[in-house]
Amino acid sequence: QEAILHIELQLRDSTHRPMWARNAAYHGYLVGKHQLPVYSNVIYFHPTAGENDTGLYEYSWQGYEYRLQYKVIRLSQIEGETILAKQTPGLLPFLPLMKPKTGMDTEQWVQDCIDTAIAVSTDQQMQSDLLCAISLFGSIVHDIKLFKRLISEEIMQESKYYQFLREQFIAQGIEQGIAQGIEQGERNTTIRHILALLESRFSADAVRNMSAKVESIDDLQRLEELHIAASNVQSLDTFINMLDV
Repeated sequence: QEAILHIELQLRDSTHRPMWARNAAYHGYLVGKHQLPVYSNVIYFHPTAGENDTGLYEYSWQGYEYRLQYKVIRLSQIEGETILAKQTPGLLPFLPLMKPKTGMDTEQWVQDCIDTAIAVSTDQQMQSDLLCAISLFGSIVHDIKLFKRLISEEIMQESKYYQFLREQFIAQGIEQGIAQGIEQGERNTTIRHILALLESRFSADAVRNMSAKVESIDDLQRLEELHIAASNVQSLDTFINMLDV
C-alpha cells in the first residue's frame, strides 16, 4: 500500500497548541497535497510528556462526523530490556529514556546501555557515535554528569557529533551546549519545514525573497506557530504580515 508515514518527535508537551490540533493540521495538508492515507505517530521523549494525549480527536453533529486517530508512543513506557536484547544500533541511543530492568537502579541501567553499545559496535567510529548519542538523549532525563563519569572522554572525543557540539559550544560548557544544540536543531528544522510548505503553496521565488524574515526568528515556539499557520493562510502576503506582528 502506498501511504504517508508521519512521525512527530516531541521532547516534552506541545505547549502552544495541543498535539491533536497540530496533527489535524498536518493531516489536512498531507491528504490535500498527496491524496494518500496518512498514518501518524507521536513519540514523546520525556517521561512526563504526552500524559494527557489520548491520540484521538473526534466530534459529530447533525450527521457531520470527524475522527482523527494517531499512535502515541512514550519512550518511558517501553520495556527497555526487550529493546536491549535486540541489540539494534539505531535504537540504542533511546534506551536510557526507556524502562530499566526490574529492580535495576538508574546507574546500572545506563551502564548496561553503554556496555551494549560497545558490544555491538563494528568499529571505533560507530562506538564513539553511539556513546555520544546515548549521552545526548539520556541527558534529557538523567544528569549529564552520570554519562560523563561512565563514558571516557577519550572515546567521546572520537565522535563527529561530540566534536561538532564541542566546537560550537565549548565556550559555554558542554552541558549547556548540548541543550542549545538540541534547540538549535529543532529551530533549523522548523524553519526548513515552514519554507518548504510555503513554496509548495505559493511562488517559490516570492518565498525565497522573504525567507530571511523567517530565518531571523529565534523563538522556537513562535516558529512552531508559524509552521501551523503556513498550512492555513490563504496568501503569502497574509503570512508575511503575521511575521511583523
